[in-house]
Amino acid sequence: MTLKKQSALAAASGALVAGLLFSSAASAVEVPEDIHAADYHWMNWHLYRGIDQRGGPYKFDDTYFEIEFGGRSGALDFFGYVDFLDILGDSGNSDKNRGDNFFADIEPRLSIDYLTGTDLSVGPVKEWYFAFDLLMADAGEFGGLQVLWSGIGTDTELPWLGKTGIAVYARYVGENYGAKNEGSWDGYVAHINWFKPFYHIGDDFIAFQGYTDYEFASDLGDEPGRSSDSFQSYLGIWYHSKQWAVGYGAKVYRNMTQFEDGAEGFNGPQDTTGVGHYFNLTYKI
Repeated sequence: MTLKKQSALAAASGALVAGLLFSSAASAVEVPEDIHAADYHWMNWHLYRGIDQRGGPYKFDDTYFEIEFGGRSGALDFFGYVDFLDILGDSGNSDKNRGDNFFADIEPRLSIDYLTGTDLSVGPVKEWYFAFDLLMADAGEFGGLQVLWSGIGTDTELPWLGKTGIAVYARYVGENYGAKNEGSWDGYVAHINWFKPFYHIGDDFIAFQGYTDYEFASDLGDEPGRSSDSFQSYLGIWYHSKQWAVGYGAKVYRNMTQFEDGAEGFNGPQDTTGVGHYFNLTYKI
């Protein structure tokens, strides 16, 4: 690991810790004697229509089906989803049409509090985790994707948003469609996710939900047409009932998947910065 990358990770970790310590206080998490007493799990089925998505050097539209799941089993907190792309065969303006039709994101976290049997809460930080995120996609014309993020995560009480997931990861790139950073530790990721019900209508409610990922300090920026960083943030407003949900989300991109916006690509100037629009219908299993 280079001194530049060590400094970047130290700065990111320091900023995270400083922000947590100086936020408003939150109640501690109690480690129960039976760590499986409150186990739970859930699953949702989603139908998405995405317009002006960025997931490569050029924007595209797509209709896709997603299986989303999560829960808790003792020290293991988990979340993930699997996307089946181009399910209507209407994504003819992208390689998703008869091409890359599978994407998975699996995010396990191991509670350090539960593993040690110790309440490690401090200020607004309610629980600490060893956090991981595995990203995978099937092989297309340029190969496949397999990336592992590994780091430290927290459940943190933030003003108005409530319990929020925050993590800082180091990134190992196994496969990346043939990019030069394959098979190496390359860069870091700062992550935050939230789910905030803010208006209730009987048993139904409207929620502000989403996430932000910032990937940075990557050596891929040394390659023509690529960037050392990438940013995406999903900002969703969803209506939830017991069995169904319907929502809209705007996703803000900057140099998405580390393709430099405006740089010359294989099909003209790359388009990786802007806003995408996502319309969603959900059935809760």
